[in-house]
Amino acid sequence: MLSVRPKITDLNFHLFARNIHPELFEVCASRLIERENYSLKLKITTDGHAISFHHGSIILTEVSAGAHHSLPTGNILISHPIEGTTIDQAVYDGHIGFSSKVQLECVPAKMFVSIQQQLDQRVECEGLVQRFESNGRLAFGAISYINVQAYRKHVKVRTFHTFPETCSIIKSDTQFKLTPNQSLANT
Repeated sequence: MLSVRPKITDLNFHLFARNIHPELFEVCASRLIERENYSLKLKITTDGHAISFHHGSIILTEVSAGAHHSLPTGNILISHPIEGTTIDQAVYDGHIGFSSKVQLECVPAKMFVSIQQQLDQRVECEGLVQRFESNGRLAFGAISYINVQAYRKHVKVRTFHTFPETCSIIKSDTQFKLTPNQSLANT
């Protein structure tokens, strides 16, 4: 799949207390993970990702996308440009914990090629991988990788998105967690 990624400076991170319509993005790969207490929808997009955590009637959606996307303006819990390292935390509806660390890193070309090769060797059963075609100027295209560790009361999601044009990598570590006082009988 040929993809022109947005400029690094145009990327934003969002957390919504709602579902985001899939037609707002070009979805390249997707996966559904279901557990006893929640479900998780993973989507790799041309810009980055959309991850939706569903628990009963509650939906939290994390989005990494370019500023050119017309995203909803309602129910935004967190929104900021992706730059440097940012740490976000929130508790929604009193019992869904969210934490995320997003890091933009520009690395030397040799290190970038090594990281690309490591990500390219990941297999889909370990997570979700999308390999993009080269834009013609470079010998390889971008790679997006999502790794999930799903447990009974929480889920950890790690994402990696490479941007070969600038030897940049966006990494995120996110956790959705049902707090201990949440009764599982009420789910």
